Amino acid sequence: MSAITHRGLGGAAGAVETSPPPALTEVQASGLCDIMLRVSGVRIDAAKRSFLELRVGRRLQATGAADFDAYLAHLRGPSGAAERQNLAEALVTHTTSFFRERAHFDWLAQEGIDQVVASGAGRSWPLTVWSAACSTGAEMWSAAMVLDQAARSRAGGLRWAVVGTDISRRILRRAATAIFTEDEIEGLPETFRRRYLMRSRAGRRPLYRIVPELRAQARLAWANLSEPARGPALTADIAFLRNVLIYFPPSEQPMIAAGVVGRLRPGGYLVTGHAEGLSRVPEGLRQVAPTLYRKEGP
Repeated sequence: MSAITHRGLGGAAGAVETSPPPALTEVQASGLCDIMLRVSGVRIDAAKRSFLELRVGRRLQATGAADFDAYLAHLRGPSGAAERQNLAEALVTHTTSFFRERAHFDWLAQEGIDQVVASGAGRSWPLTVWSAACSTGAEMWSAAMVLDQAARSRAGGLRWAVVGTDISRRILRRAATAIFTEDEIEGLPETFRRRYLMRSRAGRRPLYRIVPELRAQARLAWANLSEPARGPALTADIAFLRNVLIYFPPSEQPMIAAGVVGRLRPGGYLVTGHAEGLSRVPEGLRQVAPTLYRKEGP
């Protein structure tokens, strides 16, 4: 037991931690990863104990748990539902950047938009791009910039929308601000910076916000990809499911992909990350290029 004066989970006013919790044991790490898998479907390697100690150690401080055993007991108890969600948010890694894996956005601009427009998207209904694990929103806003540029170049314009979902409510609140630092916009071309970003004049370090015209076309919502029935109502023409499948067990990946494909219109496209592939392609989906799949249908 660590020398900590908090009483139970939630702590007492004025109590402070006087020493760090003991090192995470193999059994405790496995227990945390099992709970994470059940709650979110996301697989975390129990061997990454330094990572788990850092992330979960913050939850010990937030809850006032005396040690990892006490924290695990709370997670497993009848009042642990909210903290199980907090654990999932703490362990999900949110790595993203503007125009990450640029080839996908080049495809969107040069081929993808034209192909779904030929099916009626952008005219009969808003052409919708879904960022299925949007993190802070850089992927979603990158797609929005490409769509807006296409709309400006077409006679009669183009009706479009973007949707971002994520398992972390905390990160969704961050994404909703549409505010980024200088480092976070590093991959954004200068022409897009000038057109789609507003620069803050306050403070020593500049901040940038997505322009209102793009923000008006976006929607953010919570979703757990391992529980598609609980997600928001949406139908997309193009879904980005990139650098996500690697966090799920191979046996679960086809189910995750199928849940996303189920929200694609016939003729729509699924885009996966370059470092991952579908071990089993869901029924009704056809691979047309590396990391690119088309949903068949009438």
